[in-house]
Amino acid sequence: MAPEVDVPAELDAALSGDARAAFDALAASHRREYAEWVAEAKRPETRVRRAERAVEMLRSGERSA
Repeated sequence: MAPEVDVPAELDAALSGDARAAFDALAASHRREYAEWVAEAKRPETRVRRAERAVEMLRSGERSA
């Protein structure tokens, strides 16, 4: 069983379709990097913007943030 990754709400809400599939297919360490990158933002607007950027990166095939 893969280690559990705590995905921030902003990232979870932004992930859908092919981006969700790409995220779920990543190794736990790469999923954790995306999650931490979004979660470490202090302002809600920044977290949303990072989540949107993460979706773009996942769709283009980038493994980590």
